[in-house]
Amino acid sequence: MGRLEDESRNGDHRCMPRPLLDTETIITVALDAMEESDAGALTARGLATRLKCSTRTLYQQMGKQEELISALLNHYFVQQRPALQRGLDWQLTVYEWADALRLAILERPKLSRHLSPENRPALIEFTRPLLEALTEAGFDDSLSVEVCRSLVHVVISLTLGELETQSHRYEELTVSGDRFAHMLTDDANKLERSPDGKTPPPVFVQTIRWLVAGIECPQQSKAGQR
Repeated sequence: MGRLEDESRNGDHRCMPRPLLDTETIITVALDAMEESDAGALTARGLATRLKCSTRTLYQQMGKQEELISALLNHYFVQQRPALQRGLDWQLTVYEWADALRLAILERPKLSRHLSPENRPALIEFTRPLLEALTEAGFDDSLSVEVCRSLVHVVISLTLGELETQSHRYEELTVSGDRFAHMLTDDANKLERSPDGKTPPPVFVQTIRWLVAGIECPQQSKAGQR
């Protein structure tokens, strides 16, 4: 790790190393700063001001902004790894895990907008309990991984879409005589919004239900071949 050096004032210009900041402190302060409603976008200069350090020190320890964001995502989602209930059938475990990921995303909306399925270190640990539950339920390794990957993509997409609907309401289209436009927009706000901020909206529940039904097909076929 790099160090920011200060010139000494004793005349011989020898350098004294400044201690590095604690990484946990940087991450904690950055997470709080990012979610403050009036803080604006997280910048190295703003974070350095909060930490009372130079931007050079911050860059040396955490790297560029994208590296900092990656570290924040990894830290947060590893900490949020769910403790799934033991003894549930795999279908209920899928619902429990999907809801846990949705709530974790909603808890840190500004951070989570940077989340994508490519953030593998952050999502591997969060998904590990689901993968373990599926293998224990008799899924082979290949199918377990496919199920986890699909669920990660779907839950992230649905929840980030939900964040967008929280910031505005859809304009209900009223196209005279256009039956399909009416069908697709009727009650869209109700279907895609959480009734209380915590309960998943109907479109989330229905999508996961359809995924579970699709997962059951290869499992039932496999069981029938035994």
